[in-house]
Amino acid sequence: MKSKMGIVLSDIHGHFREKVVIKMALAFIREHKPSTVHLLGDIVDFYSISRFSKDPSRKEDLQEELDDTHFLLCQIREAAVDARIIYSEGNHEFRLKRYLASEAKALAMLRDLQIEKLLNLEALKIRLQPHDKPYRVGPLLFTHGQLIRKWSGYTARAHLEKYGGCVIHGHSHRLGSCYRKDIGDTYAAWENGCLCGLNPDYVTAPDWQHGWSVVWSQRDYFHVEQIAVIKGRYCYHGKVYGRKRLSPTGHFEVEDLS
Repeated sequence: MKSKMGIVLSDIHGHFREKVVIKMALAFIREHKPSTVHLLGDIVDFYSISRFSKDPSRKEDLQEELDDTHFLLCQIREAAVDARIIYSEGNHEFRLKRYLASEAKALAMLRDLQIEKLLNLEALKIRLQPHDKPYRVGPLLFTHGQLIRKWSGYTARAHLEKYGGCVIHGHSHRLGSCYRKDIGDTYAAWENGCLCGLNPDYVTAPDWQHGWSVVWSQRDYFHVEQIAVIKGRYCYHGKVYGRKRLSPTGHFEVEDLS
């Protein structure tokens, strides 16, 4: 039986996305023509309505971010013309609902202020999966995720323990995996990496990795391949893509004061 191919992208974060890596991901989708594209949340950032302290020098336009994200979704749809696209809300998408509920409660349930309307998902034939509502394709769960642990693979383990089964998730901005065997079966979980910049202004030298995942699935079987983009290059099935960059975006420069 031939397996179906799915490509998993997550944690783009709107204006904070890494454009070079996004182009690589789009080219990968065009080349391999997956049957499904899974967008595991935080595709937008919604910095302007964050409850955290903001940089006063940064000018953020909410409508501009929505337009920019819609354009990116159009690019994904154009790259995967016939694919099913499933968009899971992450905690950053949820910022909109939380903001409306706290600052404009009377507007919170207006249909035109829901993210599927604001991003015109229906026209793009993109299914929206509600915040923290995992879905399953065969034995594998897909979700944005809510947990964070210190090291690569540890967050995957936490999600494996939370859901009690195989799961792939975003949220941590890391690539990693965890496997566990009991007396009856083997289970695993995967962290999906990110497509945003690796050097944000709110944290110094974070332990994040660019990348995405490929999921091969049949009715009762699946296989996950993780693609790590390192200094502008990655390898898939023996072929190297991209070109090495001497100063990749996201590189943290340490000032020499000696």
